[in-house]
Amino acid sequence: MKTVFITGGTSGIGWALAQRYLSAGYRVGIGSRTPDKEGHDFTPYTHLFVYSVDATDLTALKDTIHTFSQGQLDILIAGAGNYTDSALEHISWQETNAMIDNNIKATLNALEVARELMQNKGGTIACIASISTFLDYEEATIYTRCKQAVLAITKAYRRAYRDKGIEVIAIHPGYVATPRLMELNSDDLSKKQYVITPTEAAEIIYHGITQGKQLIVVNRQQKVDN
Repeated sequence: MKTVFITGGTSGIGWALAQRYLSAGYRVGIGSRTPDKEGHDFTPYTHLFVYSVDATDLTALKDTIHTFSQGQLDILIAGAGNYTDSALEHISWQETNAMIDNNIKATLNALEVARELMQNKGGTIACIASISTFLDYEEATIYTRCKQAVLAITKAYRRAYRDKGIEVIAIHPGYVATPRLMELNSDDLSKKQYVITPTEAAEIIYHGITQGKQLIVVNRQQKVDN
């Protein structure tokens, strides 16, 4: 049975991806600091393994993924992140630090854990950036700058891992109606363009990873052949 581990896998796109991979017959591990935060019922899924883990803690993440994988990990999706849609002057140091840790450090940690498990065996690492990384403009938020760093790191690790049989993929979601996006917009996404559901996003990502794409753009305009 193939295996996939998803950091940030208990909510939003991560949880939708977990369900998609379960439906495809994978053994799935998901982790976050507070797995029960959104009240999902994990019990019906025989091949789902849920862990409380902080993805910014390299040792804890390594121990968790090693416990789950038992030496075999086919796909690791670095989905842990933090989103605040505000300019730097409107958010606190604590919020900025959380975005740097959860978007950049957590991605680096996932890439390093995967190196140990996948080298000489092969595998796929998918790092979630943002569609906003394509827009280099002066008014970009700290979130966008963090995700641009994630993209740069992804490209660097792709080069480093290419001779080890490890594929490194960058995923760029547009607006996805996750609980966090809903919260930041008072449950009104009418002013956001091309919003899709987490399930729709997961379908696009799943097919992109399966097809071996190095870059996956996730928005309403993408078409998926089922």
